[in-house]
Amino acid sequence: MAWPRTAPSVACALDRSTVFERLPSATGVAGAGWYPRRVTERTLTASVAFATVEVDVATVSVVDGPDRGASATVGEAALVLGTAEQADLRLTDRTISRLHCELSREGKAIRVRDLGSKNGVWLAGCRIEAALLSPGAHVHVGSTELEVGLTRKRTQQPRWTGPDELAGLYGASRAMHELFATLERVAPARLHVLIHGESGTGKELVARAIHDTSLRAGGPFVVVDGAALSRSLADSELFGHVRGAFTDARHDHAGAFERADGGTVFLDEVGELPIDVQAKLLRVVQEGQVRRLGDERDRSVDVRVVAATHRDLRRAINEGTFREDLYYRLAGVLIEVPPLRLRSGDVELLGRVFAKNLAPDDPRAEAMAAAALASVSGYRWPGNVRELRSFVQRALLLGDARLGGPATMLDGPARIRTDLPFVDARREWVEAFERQYLSHVIDQAGGNVSEAARRAGLARSSFYELMTKLGL
Repeated sequence: MAWPRTAPSVACALDRSTVFERLPSATGVAGAGWYPRRVTERTLTASVAFATVEVDVATVSVVDGPDRGASATVGEAALVLGTAEQADLRLTDRTISRLHCELSREGKAIRVRDLGSKNGVWLAGCRIEAALLSPGAHVHVGSTELEVGLTRKRTQQPRWTGPDELAGLYGASRAMHELFATLERVAPARLHVLIHGESGTGKELVARAIHDTSLRAGGPFVVVDGAALSRSLADSELFGHVRGAFTDARHDHAGAFERADGGTVFLDEVGELPIDVQAKLLRVVQEGQVRRLGDERDRSVDVRVVAATHRDLRRAINEGTFREDLYYRLAGVLIEVPPLRLRSGDVELLGRVFAKNLAPDDPRAEAMAAAALASVSGYRWPGNVRELRSFVQRALLLGDARLGGPATMLDGPARIRTDLPFVDARREWVEAFERQYLSHVIDQAGGNVSEAARRAGLARSSFYELMTKLGL
């Protein structure tokens, strides 16, 4: 999880009800300066403390090339190297792409990853997509030679001191507590937020937590799924239309930004939006002005944008499928949601939570979920939290722990209910089968609904209809 390269809004409490925050000009807010805002008691009693700790700090230095002598450190966030103005380590080497590669720390090693650059990243004469480097290793990018290092440094780090839950998010792991601490600081700010994470990690829940703990909590929270929008509907759904704007436009329609006025718009899978729609979205984010399709006037909206994606948008920028200026407008704060495999100990906690929510009146539910999870200990949950929830749901439906693992959940659907009339028993059996089948295919596809529909041999629209009917 990372703070933006422009300074985030800085809060300083003057009394128990007023905080002044500084809005940098890079946020796109006119007249950046110190602005008073009202805060809740909860904001002033946030469960975040700061502790002085020693951490390993990765460094990268240019040892040969046009920018010899340049260097930078890699903090909690990945460091992006390139020629773009927004790059963390900006170089002048013309053989380097605008966003060429990123470096991040993993334990005592430094990971380097190509971001779809034109000339690539080279290690020992081989072009690589990604590699773990030991301190002292050298890599080449364009005409530049880099050396990575590792040093120890004392620094102040936020530490979560609250419970293992924040606004509907659950986690006892260090990764989740770090996320909670970040969300507590991000929520009251005015900056837009970009959430990145694998499919199924709960990005919408993170967005909802940001909204519910912000000063906009009393306003609307409008969700737009970029992956589900066709090109013909994207303009209308996001920005609205007026009567007569196109065939069948019989009434005026307020788009997502107008409906979210005073609140938050959550743009899920923002990387799937067409490039021309991205240009219109940029104008709304920058100026707070939206124009309905077919209209001649602009409408002012006061909206915070929280966007999410499982794609690497920096690579998409290099490929020309995502606008660089929109990326940096949305990424006022960049939050990385950890995958479940990095959340040691959270599987059991989440299993209990899901069991309680799915079967609140069954005293055996938590024990059944625990037994089922014990039978698949060591499983890495590629579908993340979404897959875990589906697994617990199926375990409760089957009524025992003899599951054999997530990959074999389709060995048989729910037990046949002979205590019900034939029609009711058949309907329950079919719905149970459909729920298990769809959940399993979605898990296999890593949460990608389009891919799941392809594997199931169904049209995407039909697949979505089934998901909606089954509450998936």
